[in-house]
Amino acid sequence: MKIRNKFQFFSEEPPKGENGWQADLLALLFERMPMGIAILDREFCVQRYNPTWGEFAARYAPSTGARLAPGIGYFEHLPGTETAIRPLLERALTGEVVRESGFRLQWDETVTYWNIVLAPLIKDDETVGILNIAVDVTEQTKLQQNLKQLIEERTRELQVLLDVTAAANRSLDLKETLDTTLDLIVALVGSSRAGVMLLDEFTGELIPYSLRPARDVAPDDLAEMLSICRSVLDGGASLYIAPNVEEGLPEPGALIPLESRGDRLGVLVIVGTQGGAFSAAQLALFQSIADQLGVAVENARLFAKSEQAAVAAERNRLARDLHDAVTQTLFSSSIIAEVLPKIWERNPDEGRRRLEELRQLTRGALSEMRTLLVELRPAALADTDLGDLLEHQVNAFIARTRLQVGFERNVTHNPPVEIKEAFYRIAQEAFNNIARHAEAAQVRVRLDGGPGKMALTIQDDGSGFDAQTLEHEGLGLGIMRERARSIGARLEIASQPGSGTRLHLNWQAPHEEKRI
Repeated sequence: MKIRNKFQFFSEEPPKGENGWQADLLALLFERMPMGIAILDREFCVQRYNPTWGEFAARYAPSTGARLAPGIGYFEHLPGTETAIRPLLERALTGEVVRESGFRLQWDETVTYWNIVLAPLIKDDETVGILNIAVDVTEQTKLQQNLKQLIEERTRELQVLLDVTAAANRSLDLKETLDTTLDLIVALVGSSRAGVMLLDEFTGELIPYSLRPARDVAPDDLAEMLSICRSVLDGGASLYIAPNVEEGLPEPGALIPLESRGDRLGVLVIVGTQGGAFSAAQLALFQSIADQLGVAVENARLFAKSEQAAVAAERNRLARDLHDAVTQTLFSSSIIAEVLPKIWERNPDEGRRRLEELRQLTRGALSEMRTLLVELRPAALADTDLGDLLEHQVNAFIARTRLQVGFERNVTHNPPVEIKEAFYRIAQEAFNNIARHAEAAQVRVRLDGGPGKMALTIQDDGSGFDAQTLEHEGLGLGIMRERARSIGARLEIASQPGSGTRLHLNWQAPHEEKRI
């Protein structure tokens, strides 16, 4: 019995119903649906197909000489695909509805992709055939694959750019930044080597600054490269050199000017692999990398200049301090030392007084030098006892101002480093204020400290000021309060015009409750 009789697709004459001739819906389906539809028997022979299958056979069957017609084997017009398709058909014969999206078929050099549905045809609980519906999605699949590949390439390029940007911003050391960035270019872009030529800010000459991987370059080759880079820099446009084995250029090259804020800084040189070529997307990526490097070079140079300016400013400050404090103190000491023998001969009591003054001046000069050393070597602040640090400040203050200063200390424990530094800086600012503004005759300083607590009091009998209505920016009160807040300490400043000033700084560790 033929399968078409089993399925009763057609009788010799379509049945006539009460309302006239009935349309054969299955034939309509076969003829009108924009997809490939075929019915196979259990031997996988085609029993019926729609015109789409005919078009399919016309496209691919001529190379094999096969014709698609009822009764032909399913694989006869698809040579080489039986291994892929037969397992799907056998699954359908077991009663399973098989669905495959983007199913890949290849014969000869042709590759196509299909969305396939295989549905079992069942009669009397027996699977007697398979309905196969397939839609050619080759163009859609290729478009999706191309889009996916394009997205992956753009993602890789973006990651390279992000990595380069991170490397360029991670450090302000120019050599470190360039080496790290060039290593990323070599590793992620697949170039054989990459380098940077930079313009010397003073001579205007191009200087080979970094080459990765590091290698020796022959003088003649270096001179030729410098000449090409100079042309690129003067022209202001990127240059792509295609590989040409006959002219001794087996590798592609890209030379991109480095610029920042309109200033030309140098040239980025990227050499590809032998026999390779740079794509338009890679050249665009190189330009983006060069833009980032230009900014990094400019930032590194500005940072170096700011560091030099800061060093010069600090040297000038220390020179002023040495002149204003130590030099003046030593000058006064030398004058007293010269006249002291004559004074002693005429008036021993006055000689003793001047000798004591000389002792205070030399001790003050020594203390001033120690405070300057703390500025030059901040680690000394952490290593020195807070009481000793304040004593050096007091002695230096006495030498500068010749005021009477009483200093008491009762410290059994040193506070943490950040607490010690805040107390040191606040006391330093307070002494400067007294020397410049207070017009005081006497100053009293007291430092008390124990486990988890520290208190400092500095009081003078000077002119004072109205602390309630005037902040006196020149006195640095805001800076002192900010330092106190930064360590969780309490700063109180009490003053009235004509009544002097009292500063009290109190710190307690969070677990301490008793106030000193």
